[in-house]
Amino acid sequence: MTLRKIDLMHNQFGFSPGHRCKECSNFSREKYHDYAYSKCAVYGNTNSEASDWSGRYDACGMFNKEYVGGDIIRLVRPSRNSIINEPIEGQIDIFEEEI
Repeated sequence: MTLRKIDLMHNQFGFSPGHRCKECSNFSREKYHDYAYSKCAVYGNTNSEASDWSGRYDACGMFNKEYVGGDIIRLVRPSRNSIINEPIEGQIDIFEEEI
């Protein structure tokens, strides 16, 4: 079973009882052409449906708080542009020189 977006936020930050996402300072409505999209600044924005947000969700623990970490969506959907710099354990490095 996959986690819903808001479940991931609740797992990371807890709940903010009695509040909805639409009341939060991290919630925004953005317009693109003739359509309006809701986004959460803490969850992140991928410019796609994957990061669309509902104002009806029960608010997480980041309700009206400033967030300085990375986008939470990257925990479940890594960026295609991210490059892994660390070798995988046991991986052979063909450029490694023996002394």
